[in-house]
Amino acid sequence: MNTKKKKLLISILSLIITSLIIFFILIVSGSINILPEKKEPVPEPTEVVVEPDKEAEKLKQYKADWQANKKINPDYIGDILFDSGLLRVSFVQAKSVYKEDGTMYSFYTENGSLVSNPEGYTGNDVYIWTYWKTGAYDYNDNGGSTFMDYRNELSDQNIVIYGHHFSVWNDETRSKAFTPLEKLLEEENYSANKNVTLILGDEIRKYEVAAVYNFDATDDYYYDNMQYWRTSYNYDDYTDTIDNEYYSKYLQAVREHQLYNTGVKLDTSDKTLTLQTCISGHTGELFEIIVLKQVSVEPY
Repeated sequence: MNTKKKKLLISILSLIITSLIIFFILIVSGSINILPEKKEPVPEPTEVVVEPDKEAEKLKQYKADWQANKKINPDYIGDILFDSGLLRVSFVQAKSVYKEDGTMYSFYTENGSLVSNPEGYTGNDVYIWTYWKTGAYDYNDNGGSTFMDYRNELSDQNIVIYGHHFSVWNDETRSKAFTPLEKLLEEENYSANKNVTLILGDEIRKYEVAAVYNFDATDDYYYDNMQYWRTSYNYDDYTDTIDNEYYSKYLQAVREHQLYNTGVKLDTSDKTLTLQTCISGHTGELFEIIVLKQVSVEPY
């Protein structure tokens, strides 16, 4: 092989080696990928499980419970339910001591005597010591019944509901009637227990606790300025008089005497729910009053 051919061969080999070196460098750097592209595994399709509508089921149960209670006693109105679970209690109403058919209710005094002469009694006396499910005298087991004021209509500006408070000796669980409401005397228990639902026959009303105060039944100031029992604040059912300024006066008195500031504002356009019960050790002298502001009404 002559010199000229050797030089040509050496040049060709050098070019091939140089090309291989460059190709190897590109592979190592990742600029060239000679391997097949890796594909991520496709996940197997999973069945989508749709949870049942819990809210619809809850409302369905409310309706079933309401209808069952109405069959027990036509005076049944609904349930008060604290959303926290603090309290759920049914309440009733007797418009007077006489039923719609004109017959007199069978009801009892505090000591268990059956009332024979209805003179001086109102519808509120019918259930105060009488259990609404049985019609029997009940002092210790349920404390009579929780009841709506006999003058109230559900359309009223203020709905008033009364319930008993039990002493420790006959309710160690602190769960009977309105006894659990004593927790709201302390501000530390407010936030967890401020939301309340009123379950009625065809609608759900939502409330928020706006104020908690003590009513001193031995002080004329409270009777004059804090008449929580009015179904319409500017109208006095007992004296059949109208006072267009009373609601404002009442709200001002509530602000001044509330046990703590809830942050919930009340004004004269609001509808309210008022709960009344006794305070331990002060039966007949000191009452716990809880004023709730209506925030919504929904049919169901």
